[in-house]
Amino acid sequence: MKLKIIILLIFIITFLFAKDQVTIYNEDFALVRSTIELELKKGIQSYFMDNIPSTIEANSVIINPLKSKIEIFSQNYEYDLANTSKILDKYIGKSVEVIVEEEIKFIGKLQFSDGSTIGIIENNTNKLILIQRNEITNINLAELPTNFFLKPTLHWRLDASKAGKFPIDFSYMCTGIKWDVTYNTVWNEDVGKLEINSWVTIVNQTGKAFIDTKLKLIAGDVQKIKKQYDQRSYAKLAVESGRGGAPDFEEKAFHDFHMYTLSENVNINNNQTKQIRLFPVTSVNAESRYEYQTGSDEIQSKIKLVNSKKDGLGISLPKGVIKIYKQDSADNELEFIGEDRIDHTAKNEEVIITTGNAFDLVGETVTVERLKISKRITERNMKVILKNRSETTKTVSVNHNLYGNWTIMKNSLPYNKKSASIIEFEKELKPNDVYELTWTERTES
Repeated sequence: MKLKIIILLIFIITFLFAKDQVTIYNEDFALVRSTIELELKKGIQSYFMDNIPSTIEANSVIINPLKSKIEIFSQNYEYDLANTSKILDKYIGKSVEVIVEEEIKFIGKLQFSDGSTIGIIENNTNKLILIQRNEITNINLAELPTNFFLKPTLHWRLDASKAGKFPIDFSYMCTGIKWDVTYNTVWNEDVGKLEINSWVTIVNQTGKAFIDTKLKLIAGDVQKIKKQYDQRSYAKLAVESGRGGAPDFEEKAFHDFHMYTLSENVNINNNQTKQIRLFPVTSVNAESRYEYQTGSDEIQSKIKLVNSKKDGLGISLPKGVIKIYKQDSADNELEFIGEDRIDHTAKNEEVIITTGNAFDLVGETVTVERLKISKRITERNMKVILKNRSETTKTVSVNHNLYGNWTIMKNSLPYNKKSASIIEFEKELKPNDVYELTWTERTES
């Protein structure tokens, strides 16, 4: 039978809570700012603030009185929260009333409490009564023991210059809230267009709901010492639709990062996953690419686009997951063809998306001959065999890594030096083509 503990509790906190402003960072933390009004008496007193996240970083709290002077001497973060076991432990040696099935009552001093049994010295008989926890219906206590709190609470000791209401700015940092981006895209290879539908996903596991909140998102790698916090499950999903009149994010550069501010206030409930459109659906110029890394067994299928206005985009893209779909011409249904992660991407930079390995393209690397020219110089004759077993023409880029000081000789195709240690060949393959790319490389270690 379900155990209930009945407590006589008087615990009053008086304040008027205003709208929160929340800025969420990529690194799974947030800055919360509020304007609240404290109702205080004159002089030194205690004040308890419990409308806070359970994941608050207490050492980040900033309090700024807006009008009359308030002096805060100390702050305690109280998180020894009340539960059945903790309350009963505090009541050992004190009077309790235990009610079991059929309304039988035992009144006496609590001696011990464990997971299955509690023991009391009964007042009338002075006997030790052992009661199984599964037989108990109620345990009645006089009051909540001291130093227990129902919610995480900030305990301030402060001095007010007079009695009255005192507005303050109250800000703090907390963990347990994060945001990321999913880009859902539809690839039309025939016309070279990628339709992008972007969603911000916010997960709030702070223990606090943010109601009618001004929301900002910071994209970028902000340095912060990371702390562990409990992972909680969440079950609720809320989606802010992208239909007419829906709020949008306004993007701007901020310090060395980028800020996205939602045009309307939003509710973010505790243990909720919320999705909001990042920017309206847009169609972007893109092209297919096929890349082969020497030494591997597969040729990767990729889609390349440039994040520019002339190509249909031209906004700072936060990092996130990009999912690619393609329409089946037989029934006009969308089919999933791959997904990848993209990093923070500035305007006019390239985005290359890997969708998977190309089924009908084959690559093979062969070291034909290896010669030791001297103690430090090695020469290799290399061959890459490329095969196109599809019914369409494909262009394959071959990437090859080199080390030390190197020279390329007798190459059957021109190469592009992508970096100090990577060269790239490119070859167009018609349907059923087989091509052998050859070169000689000399390296000095």
